[in-house]
Amino acid sequence: MMDTQNPKANKLGNEAIYKKAREERRELLTPSHKYIFDILAERLSLTPSQVEEFVLDSPSLAAFDHFFGAGGCKTISFVYQECEVPGIECGRTYPGQATGEKVPRLFLADLAKTCLTGVCCYFMRTRVDVPVTPEKIHEEVCFSMIDATDGLLKGIRDAYAFLLPVLETQESWGALDQSRHGEKIKKNFLDNYKHFLSSLDDLQVRNDGVVHLSTVSDVDFSKLTCVDEMKAAAANTAMLQRLEEILGQWCKEIEEVLTMDDQLRKIDYEGPLSELEYWKKKYLQFTSIVNHTKSKECKAIVMVLHIQRSKMIKVWHELDNRITDRVNEAKDYLKFLSMLEKVLHALYNSDPDSLIKSVHSLIGVVELVHRVPLFRNTNEKIPALFIKVTNQLVTACRAHITDQGKSFIWDQDAECLIRKMQDCITLFQEYQSCFQKTRRQVSGNPGKNSFEASERQIFGMFENFCKRLEKIEQIITVFKTFESLRKSKIEGIESFARQFQNVSLSLTRKQYDMLDPKKTEFETDFIKFMAEISLIEENSNALSSPEGKKVVKMYNKTATILVEFECLQYQTWIEDVTKLENILNHTLLEHQPNTNKFFVNFDPKINEVIREAKCLSNMGLEVPKQALALLNLERKLHDDHLRLKTILEEYESICNSICEDFSSLLASKKKK
Repeated sequence: MMDTQNPKANKLGNEAIYKKAREERRELLTPSHKYIFDILAERLSLTPSQVEEFVLDSPSLAAFDHFFGAGGCKTISFVYQECEVPGIECGRTYPGQATGEKVPRLFLADLAKTCLTGVCCYFMRTRVDVPVTPEKIHEEVCFSMIDATDGLLKGIRDAYAFLLPVLETQESWGALDQSRHGEKIKKNFLDNYKHFLSSLDDLQVRNDGVVHLSTVSDVDFSKLTCVDEMKAAAANTAMLQRLEEILGQWCKEIEEVLTMDDQLRKIDYEGPLSELEYWKKKYLQFTSIVNHTKSKECKAIVMVLHIQRSKMIKVWHELDNRITDRVNEAKDYLKFLSMLEKVLHALYNSDPDSLIKSVHSLIGVVELVHRVPLFRNTNEKIPALFIKVTNQLVTACRAHITDQGKSFIWDQDAECLIRKMQDCITLFQEYQSCFQKTRRQVSGNPGKNSFEASERQIFGMFENFCKRLEKIEQIITVFKTFESLRKSKIEGIESFARQFQNVSLSLTRKQYDMLDPKKTEFETDFIKFMAEISLIEENSNALSSPEGKKVVKMYNKTATILVEFECLQYQTWIEDVTKLENILNHTLLEHQPNTNKFFVNFDPKINEVIREAKCLSNMGLEVPKQALALLNLERKLHDDHLRLKTILEEYESICNSICEDFSSLLASKKKK
C-alpha cells in the first residue's frame, strides 16, 4: 500500500500513472494520425517523432476521434508557439526546464480560448457524412496554416493572399463557365476577395496608427488619488518639476501628431473607400489621444499642476481643445461617409452600364445629405470625395475594356473594343451631366448650402481618359483602313504595306499601359503615329515619278524632323511648366529705383502659360497640373492684377496732389 504521508512517494506514483496513460494513448495512434503528424513536421521543420511526442502531451486524443468520425467535427487545429512547460500529468518530463517556464511547444488547440502568437496549423474535412480512413485521408482532408509571429492580422492576410493570383489565373470554374451570369459572379467574388485582403491591410494600418504617448514608470500614481495627496505633490518641488516634464513631453508628442495632420495629403489615385479608411484612421488616431487624456494618470498630473497654477496647464488645455475639434470633425465626416458606404462599394463591382445607376444614386445621396445640415464642415471635403469617385470610375472602365486585365486592347475584336470604349464615354457623360444638374438645383435654392466644387478637378482625369479612348478609336480606324493593303494585289503596294506594318508594330508594342491617363508618353506616340500614317498616305498617291520621289524623300525627311521637333518642344514645355511651382510666390509689388515708383510684379510668364495650356488642352494633349492650376485661377489673377494697378494709380494720384509745402512733412508717411 502506498504511503499517503510521503509526498515524494505520491509524486513518483502519479508520474508512473501518467506515463502509463501516455503509452496507452500512443497505442491508439493510427496511420491517419501519422499522416497528420508528417504534414505538421514538414511545415514546422520538426521531425514526425517530435510532433508525436508533443501531441501525446495532451491528456486525451478525443479531438482526433471527433475529427475522423462520421458526423464529427469539420476541423482540427494545432498551435506551435512559446507556452508553459506542462506538468507531470503529460506523462513525460522536459529535461532542464522547470514547470511553468515557457518553451516552444506544439499542442492541440481550442482557438476560441487560445491567444495566438505563433503558428496555427489546421486540417479541414471536405465532407463529414463519412468517416476519414487512412486510404482516403489524402483526398478528404485539406491543410492550411496561419503564421501570426508578426501579428495575427498579417498572418491571416498572408495565409489568404497567395490564393488571389491562383484564382485570377483559374481557367475552369465548373458550372459557372456555363452559367449566363457566370462571368459577373466570378468578378464579384474576386472583387470581394480583394476587398477582404484590403480590409485586413487597412485594419493593420489603423492598428499601427493608434497614438501611444510616452509611458511613465517613475511616478507612483497610487499616491495621487485624492485632493490632499495632490496638494502634497504640488508642494514638492522635485515632484512638481517631474510632472511638468511628463506633461511637456506629452504636449510635444501631441503637437507632432497635429503638425503631421495639418500637412497636405499626397495626391493619389485610389478609390472612394480609401477616403472612408483615411477618416477612420484619423478618428482612431485622435480618439486614442483623447482616451489618454481621460486616463487616471493624466488627470492626476493635470490636477496637481492645476493646483500649483503651472504655466503648462494653459498649453495643455489649448492642445486638448484642438484634439477635441479633430475628433468631432472626423466623427461627423465618418457619419456622412457611412451614409454613402453602400453606394461607394457598388462602384467597385459593376460594369459601366450598372455604374451609371450607382453614380446617380451616389450624387442623389450626397445632394440629400448636403441639403440637410446634419454634419459640419462636409462641403469643403466633397470635392476630394468626388475626385476619388472619378478615380474608381476610370479604374472600372479600364477593367471593363481589358476584361479585368485578361485582354490586351490590340488583341481584341475592333468592333467589340470600340463598343466597350463607347460605354465608358457614355458613363462619363452621364456622370458629368448628373453632377451639373444637381449642382444647378442646389444653387437655385436660396438659403441652402452651395454645392461648390471645381469640375476641372473632379472630372479632369475622366475627361482625359475619354480623350485617350477617342484617340485609340482613331488608331483602330486607321488599322481598319490599311487592312486592305495586306490583301491588295496592286504592283508595288507591298512596300506601303511593310511601312504600315512597321509603324503599327512600333505603336502596339509599347510597354506602358495606354489606358492609363497618367502615362503622357501616349500623347507623343499618338502624334508621331498619325504623322507617319499621313506620310504613308501621301506617298501612296501620284508622287511616284523620279522627280516626285525626290520631293517625297525631302518631304519625309523634313516631316520627320518637324514631328521630332514638335515632340521635343512639347516635352520641353511640360518640363518647364512643372518647374513653375513658385511662380505665384513672388512679392505683389516691386520698387523701381530709377523712377522711384512702384509697379505690379505680375510675371508675364503666367499669361503665356495660360494661353499655351488652353491651346494644348483644345488639341487634346495632356496638360500638367501646374498649368491647370493657373487656368483655374485665370479670372482671379486677372482681377487681382487690375485691382493692384488701380490701387497704384490712385496712390500716385494722391501723392501728386499733395502741395509742396506739405510734401516734406508727409515724406516719411509716403515712404511707408
